[in-house]
Amino acid sequence: MDWVHEYLTLMGISEKQASTPYLKHLLSAHRHVFPFENIGKLVFHDQAYVTEDVERFLWRHRMFHTGGTCITLNLQFSRLLEALGFQVFFLKPGGDHMALLILAPETGEPLYVDVGTPIPLLTPLPLNKHKQTHVPLFAGEKVILKAGDQEGEYTYIRTIADRIVDRKWAFSIDRLYHLSDFRDTIRQSYQADAQYMQQLRCEKWCARKRRMVSLKNKELTIRTHNGGKIKRSMKSREDLMDVLANTFSLPKLPVEKAMDKLEENDHLPWNKDRHISSF
Repeated sequence: MDWVHEYLTLMGISEKQASTPYLKHLLSAHRHVFPFENIGKLVFHDQAYVTEDVERFLWRHRMFHTGGTCITLNLQFSRLLEALGFQVFFLKPGGDHMALLILAPETGEPLYVDVGTPIPLLTPLPLNKHKQTHVPLFAGEKVILKAGDQEGEYTYIRTIADRIVDRKWAFSIDRLYHLSDFRDTIRQSYQADAQYMQQLRCEKWCARKRRMVSLKNKELTIRTHNGGKIKRSMKSREDLMDVLANTFSLPKLPVEKAMDKLEENDHLPWNKDRHISSF
């Protein structure tokens, strides 16, 4: 398939036989190229945008440097993995998130994979029914997959300095889902009061510099592999666009249009007259 070659070329990876080391390489490369962002969601206000075909997803990235949020990113990655020979299933942690269950080609061991989260989860996580899986990230941040009392049940826990942050996500690998099972989640994500309709988000893993760059509204955070953290507040629309173009290396993201959308609903006010962009 032509789109498989294009997908891999965008990530700078050649096609290989399905294996767990290859899966890890694919996962890290995907996080480096395709950002977790809601700018495309705000601009292309169409629920079909979330589940469009792979060719359209790749075209949007070429034209606008878009990635997506959890369902868009994990859905498209699942299509690539299946085309490369991996066995892939959908999970629904927390009842409204999409993650992937991959069977390790060598052993059939279940692996938890997620390219649709703001944190840098860069390796497949083994789902061990006898103990917790701990994955250290940056600056004291960890992901824990805790086995439940019933076989196949797990809880996804994120901690910083051993303190639980965010809500816990419970899921079962014995309950697998189809894309149609996420229809209500997609519809609700476009409601006016939905999280990613009221804020500006962009998160990207920079593999060469080994750092995670994060933008939430006007706040930029850069986290490095050795635990360093830099924070900066954007003072203007131009400042924010410059950060996305140069710090994130995403100059084509249609952020002006996304800011217009948020400002119209008083979600991203600036201390000067608003300028409506053309698009």
